[in-house]
Amino acid sequence: MFRFFSRKPLPASPAPNATPESLNRLLEDCRERSEVLLHVSRALLFFLRDFPIDVAEIDTAGFQERLNLIAEDFQETTPTADLKRAFSDNKLFVVEFIGQEKEYIREKEAELKNIIELLRTGLTGLITDTSTFNTQLYERNVKMESITQLDDIRKIKESLKTEVSQMKQIIQEKQVKDSKRIESLSQEVTVLRSSLEQVRDASMLDALTGSYNRMAFDEQIQKAVMRSEVISSPLSLLMCDLDDFKNINDTHGHVVGDRVLKCFVMECKTMFRSDDFIARYGGEEYAVLLPGLGLKKALKRAQSFCKILAGKQYLIDVNRPNERLSFTASIGVSELQKGDTVETFIQRADQALYKAKRTGKNRAVSEKEI
Repeated sequence: MFRFFSRKPLPASPAPNATPESLNRLLEDCRERSEVLLHVSRALLFFLRDFPIDVAEIDTAGFQERLNLIAEDFQETTPTADLKRAFSDNKLFVVEFIGQEKEYIREKEAELKNIIELLRTGLTGLITDTSTFNTQLYERNVKMESITQLDDIRKIKESLKTEVSQMKQIIQEKQVKDSKRIESLSQEVTVLRSSLEQVRDASMLDALTGSYNRMAFDEQIQKAVMRSEVISSPLSLLMCDLDDFKNINDTHGHVVGDRVLKCFVMECKTMFRSDDFIARYGGEEYAVLLPGLGLKKALKRAQSFCKILAGKQYLIDVNRPNERLSFTASIGVSELQKGDTVETFIQRADQALYKAKRTGKNRAVSEKEI
């Protein structure tokens, strides 16, 4: 069995004749143990936050928000009495939510079983009805065909032949109709599923450039910050702004301006990794999350991007091949620090971006230069 920690004994109480050095060691052990326990508590809160199923019926969003508030209480500077009170005030809430989730899952399992049973019964009935219908028609068909062997009743014979032909046609038409209906229903289900997925994806994407939008970024950065804190992995943020974008719109028109934004996103997707998160933050400003990269590597990546972007030229109009446009971007870089909130993390990258703008544009500036 794997263990996260060794079974290290609790620090012993100080002896009556303890020296200052031994007291300092004991105090350091207690401090280290407190830090570890706080980290474990916040990690468990993070795992607990992502564990519930995302449904409105049991207010999963409210539960996750409550856990975020609880996690804010578990800081090194929080007094022990406040930690105890935070745990005491919220443990019943957590237990009740878990009970609600279990009950919800049981109810949904029961509903699913009922649906499966209804479908099974309906399908059995449909097969039975169709089988009975076909059997009855077939029996009448056989009987009528036998009657047609009587040559002395020619009128009846002709009528029966017509009736038999019609019945065969009825059966064939029913089979064709049933087959088309099943195929139509199957296609409708496929279209609905695809439409739902498209709507969900579209709500998180910028319609113009195809990058993620601000709503997606706000959600992603919350997750990225918590993940970075729990697994102790670096996380950096680039705040990017296209230089003199208003002049591009004024000189060449908004159509060309839109194309410039699309080209910028295209270059971002080429330059950055597949697991980096690129989002339109607003207007001509973009944010790029770089999980696993510290400030030094993120700054180097941003500087390379500025250089590559500045060296590109883009065709403005296919009918005017000699007219080309180039553009640049300024970038501010920050790294998530201990005690950061999402707001302070973004704020430092914004401040670095403003300095990049003030000091000449077409450059990447680290938060350390603020």
